[in-house]
Amino acid sequence: MYKSVHPDWIPKISNAILETLVPPKPFPTRQENEFRLEYSKRFLTHRRATLLIALITWLIFGYWDWVNYDSQVWPYTTQMFITNSMLRLVGAIVIFICLVLFWRKDIHNEKLASILLSSTGTFCCLMAIMMLFIVPSPINYQYYFFGVILIVIFNFSLLYIFAKISLMHAMLLAAILFLSNQFNEALGESLTTAAFYYYFSFCFFGVSHAVRFEVSERERFKRERSLEAQRLIAFRKQQQANKASARAEQEARNAQFERQRSIETMVAAAQERERFIRAAYHDTMQPLAAISSQVMMMKLDSTLSTNDKITEALHEIERSGRDIGESMRGIYDLFQWGVHDPKLEPVSIKKFFREIERRFAETTKLSNLQFRIHQSKIDNLYVKSDSAMLKRIIENLVSNAIKYTKTGGIILGAVNLQDTLRIDIRDTGIGISSDQLPRIFEEFYQVEDESPGIGLGLPIVRLLIERLPEHELSCASRPDRGSRFSVRLPKCNAPANYTELNLPEISLTGAYIIIVENNKNVLDGLRVLFESFDCIVRTAVNLKDFTQLLDDSPDRAPDVVISDYRLRNNETGSNVARLIEERFDWTTVPIVFYSADLSIPSRLLNKPHRYIERKGTPLESLITRVHEAVHATHDIEIID
Repeated sequence: MYKSVHPDWIPKISNAILETLVPPKPFPTRQENEFRLEYSKRFLTHRRATLLIALITWLIFGYWDWVNYDSQVWPYTTQMFITNSMLRLVGAIVIFICLVLFWRKDIHNEKLASILLSSTGTFCCLMAIMMLFIVPSPINYQYYFFGVILIVIFNFSLLYIFAKISLMHAMLLAAILFLSNQFNEALGESLTTAAFYYYFSFCFFGVSHAVRFEVSERERFKRERSLEAQRLIAFRKQQQANKASARAEQEARNAQFERQRSIETMVAAAQERERFIRAAYHDTMQPLAAISSQVMMMKLDSTLSTNDKITEALHEIERSGRDIGESMRGIYDLFQWGVHDPKLEPVSIKKFFREIERRFAETTKLSNLQFRIHQSKIDNLYVKSDSAMLKRIIENLVSNAIKYTKTGGIILGAVNLQDTLRIDIRDTGIGISSDQLPRIFEEFYQVEDESPGIGLGLPIVRLLIERLPEHELSCASRPDRGSRFSVRLPKCNAPANYTELNLPEISLTGAYIIIVENNKNVLDGLRVLFESFDCIVRTAVNLKDFTQLLDDSPDRAPDVVISDYRLRNNETGSNVARLIEERFDWTTVPIVFYSADLSIPSRLLNKPHRYIERKGTPLESLITRVHEAVHATHDIEIID
């Protein structure tokens, strides 16, 4: 059995011929309609120009007929010329009508345009074929047959008719020529073959041109639609991106607005909270200071100190006042230290321990407890910390130890490590159980339900430790044996040009103190208190009285001035300080502001030898502060 083998080029040529002569397939209905509409709009102007050229050419050929008839070049009879002229006229009228329709109307219906153009071309071909059979051979072949060919070329090339319609038009004309030649051999046997050869050759090239042109137009349409779809997708994406960007910008603006409004709300709330805390602190500490002063006066009264019941009652009032003061101070500290920026500087451990000892010496004495500073070689070392925050930490830890220690005492000491120093506060108090130890630094938590205070001392310690870099807090305790709280902090070198002076202990005996206070109970209590230390005390309730005191002794500067900040008639401690600076510009007079006001300007306190002591704190703290002020002036005199 033999298998037939065909060369590879045969199917390739067959496919090429089919691609050349077979019209392309139409698009789906919707896309085809869009293509036809775009096609008719695209070639409307070309078709108008082609019809105008066709009309002019048709008329020129009619003029040529008359010239040939008039010159008797061809064997034209009058009847032939008249018939041909009538056919020329009818053809010209048809072309003119088609031209007018295309010129006066925008024919965007491709189906209608194809019918008009193909009908006009077919009619003109029929007129040419009729003239072909009227004029004798061979003139009809040499002249009129090529007119038919020219019309076919117009149809295929210049009118931009679809390939399928052009092919049908060519086949129709071929059938008409063939049938006409069968009934009337106008071309003769010798010319018929040549005529049809030329005709089909031109039709072949015309159809192939129409097919290729339509294919290229359809591909161009698909490319443009694809690009248009891509542009539309890109445009929609851009719109979506713009909308998303606009939404993002709007959301950002809304977020910014909400954030700004939140900040304003928070600032307003913080300001309102600050005003409330300041007002509550002032309104609580002011009468508390009066109570403390009156208790101190009664304790120093020899007629009352012999009565045990009165003495015990005074101690209870004093303890209650201290609890209230510590509670308010704790609330204030949570507010104050939460926004305070640490100011790290070298702090002398020796000087720091001495301040703590003076601060709690009287308090522990009244509680029948021992308070001892463990002397060691680390007294001359320095640590890097915020002195105010560190002092508050140790004060809270010592106060907490005093609160929970009934018998025994408290030891304050330090351990020198490699790069750090550890400050220990040990007590012989009730201790803390292991299950309570993790909770002692929570706000308002107390080891005992009936413990004094509201449980803010240790939370404030935790807050301050967290805000101080390289500071660590630890705790160890055994129930009924006592507790140890330790603060580990970094060591540093002594500040440059600093010399520790070993001065003798300065007594307040004979110290000249002026007290400026508008509250009579506080004023009398402070006067009695410092007179008990054998001080020379002068008092004033306003700036006028204070000025009179200075005028009475212009050459004697007070050793220290204790002044409330908020006086009556819009007078403040700033006026007191300014008056002292004006009167005693030749010496230094320290000022201790003893006030419950939390709005004392920092510029006033930042000047040398200005001190602040809050009302409501134990009076021992005020005494310690006055001692510190007297020491400061004594140091200056020795240096001088």
